[in-house]
Amino acid sequence: QFLGTMTQQFTKSEKIIFKSSDGLSLTGEINKPSSPVVGTIALTHPHPLYGGNMYNNVIETLWSHLAGYGLLTFRFNFRGVGTSEGNFEEGIGETRDVDGALRFLMDSGYASHPCFLIGYSFGAYVIHRLNGLSDSIEGISMISPPVSMMPFVPERFYPCPHLIVAGNKDPFCRTQVLKKIISQSPENKTLLVIPGVDHFWLGREELLVEKFLAWAKTFIQ
Repeated sequence: QFLGTMTQQFTKSEKIIFKSSDGLSLTGEINKPSSPVVGTIALTHPHPLYGGNMYNNVIETLWSHLAGYGLLTFRFNFRGVGTSEGNFEEGIGETRDVDGALRFLMDSGYASHPCFLIGYSFGAYVIHRLNGLSDSIEGISMISPPVSMMPFVPERFYPCPHLIVAGNKDPFCRTQVLKKIISQSPENKTLLVIPGVDHFWLGREELLVEKFLAWAKTFIQ
């Protein structure tokens, strides 16, 4: 049951190979809850050129913990990362990786549940750059979107509900810049600024699990 007793030790992970929308073979992993699935989450990782991959501390924590609450979690490596084919493409080609991940979830039947995208850092930027959003997406969570480093445009935020979480000591996501962008974007944006946290969330990762669950329960019956 969602937000019930956590059953993380009974989740089951499975390695996946799927195709980006332009045909590259990408590697990912699914974490399935032992309890009935109440929602599905696709996770996008931080910047590949700075060591980002699907085993990043933030992505790892969300992937492993959220499945314990009935949420099927799917993480994957962008093109050119790990054993995924291709090369880094500035966040543009990577949107085709997200498209492929969502297609995989739909074809597998997993997107029949409320479906969420969670992007951390560069992963949030890639979500921001998507040219369209599947009707199956119930909401988006952006963690530390690098608004002080990459071009986030208010008009590109989708009208679906967003949870945006950032630390107030993050030089790549300055609070004032973030607040200004959000104030100009479509409604349904929830912003949480966490005191004393920088861009990397070391030791504070589980707080992100807690904040996401509190927000997402509104959309999951």
